[in-house]
Parts: sequence; structure tokens; C-alpha cells
Amino acid sequence: MDRLTQVALNSMRLMTENQKITTSNLANSSSIGFQRDMSDNLGSVYLKSQNSVEDRVFGTRGENGIDTSRGQMIPTDNNLDVAVEGQGYLVAQAPNGDQTLTRRGDMKVGIDGFLRNGDGNLMIGGGGPINVPPYKKIEVGSDGSISILPLGDEGTILTPVGRLQLVSTTAQNLSRGLDSFIRPKDGQIPQPDANIKLNSKVLESSNVNTVDTLVSLVEHSRSYDIKVKLISTAKEIDTETSKLMRNDR
Repeated sequence: MDRLTQVALNSMRLMTENQKITTSNLANSSSIGFQRDMSDNLGSVYLKSQNSVEDRVFGTRGENGIDTSRGQMIPTDNNLDVAVEGQGYLVAQAPNGDQTLTRRGDMKVGIDGFLRNGDGNLMIGGGGPINVPPYKKIEVGSDGSISILPLGDEGTILTPVGRLQLVSTTAQNLSRGLDSFIRPKDGQIPQPDANIKLNSKVLESSNVNTVDTLVSLVEHSRSYDIKVKLISTAKEIDTETSKLMRNDR
């Protein structure tokens, strides 16, 4: 019965990992621009020892992917709220200094004068983090350009102060780190893509479907319980078989 138990334990491990991924998605269902992690990249492997007639078929997990489908568009009245069109990304700087990819466009100017998104991460332009001088008015262009009417200026012409770095890459090149930030798998931030555009005064919601995610959590839990019962049944069968063998003697 050890084969049955080992296969069941392996499946339980996969179900536990699925539960963690699904729970994380649910926790971020209200995060602006969040793209859910996919937990269905599963496969199987056939194991057989050269010196044994016993063989195993174990479940395995491939490299988890990221769902790049778009969330719902949420209109706002904030000039610094933006949503990326298509499959592009904004570039931000994580607290450890790494540049990351994000679709979170709820931006504001911090007390230090630097532009940050709702995660508190610095927004990156062509020359690094974007610094915004004191202003009376600010606008974000569809090309990512940041323009202001400086504080004390009585004119009407806006002055450019920076441009958000807009990039694109394939879904296969995306990876989420343990710090929850998305980075290119090849370690290289793509060059700016002039084809990527922004919508102003709009935010993109998370692409997590709350109902589907809750259903998945229930399915993971039921699947785990079935494996536990399977191991318990295997133990009972093994115990009864041992009794029969003793009685035969």
C-alpha cells in the first residue's frame, strides 16, 4: 500500500500549493492592476527504478504562469490615475531597488516630490525615478508624459517634467517573485515601447474573479480531504491484510 500512500501524499502537496496560490489571488482581488497567478500548470511523471518492479506516476507542477487578461476599467476624477491599454506595463522600483513591471496606475506625488503608485513604489521614467516639482495642475498624456503647471506660474502652458516608462513583453517572460512583484524571467527590463498607451482618469481593477476563486478554494479543500480518506483507507486495508496473514498461519 506504500505506492498508494506516496501518490496520495504527493497529490496533497500539490493541493496545498494550489491552496496557497488561490488564497493569495483572493487576498489581492481588490488590488488595483493585480494579475492573478495560475495554479493549473500541472503534469505527471512516470518513475521506475531499474532494480525494482514497482513503479510510480506522480503529479508534478510546472512553472506557474500569470494571467495577463485585463481587469475592469474604473473611471475616476484623479488626473494621476492611469490604466495601461493592451498588454503593456509600467516600470516601478521596488523598495530593494529592483525595477519591476506593474499595471498599478493609482499614482500620487509623495512628500519627497517623487511619483509613486499605490504600493508606494517609485515610478520610473527614462532617467530613473520621476521627480515632480510643486505644481498647480498636473496631467498624464497617453504616451506616459507627465506635464505640470508650476506653482506660482500664472500662465496656461504645461511644462513636461518626465515620462513614464511603458514596456511590453510576452506572458511567458513574466514571473512573480516572493515579494509579489512581477519581473521579466530573463532579468532584463524591456526597452520602452511607443505602441503602449495610457488611459487617463481610469484605473484597472484586479482580474481576479472572486466567485470562481472561492469555488476553487472549496474544490482544493475537497480534493485534499479525499486524499486524506484515501490514505486512511489504505491503512485499514493494510491492517486487515496483516490480520488475514496471521490467521492463515
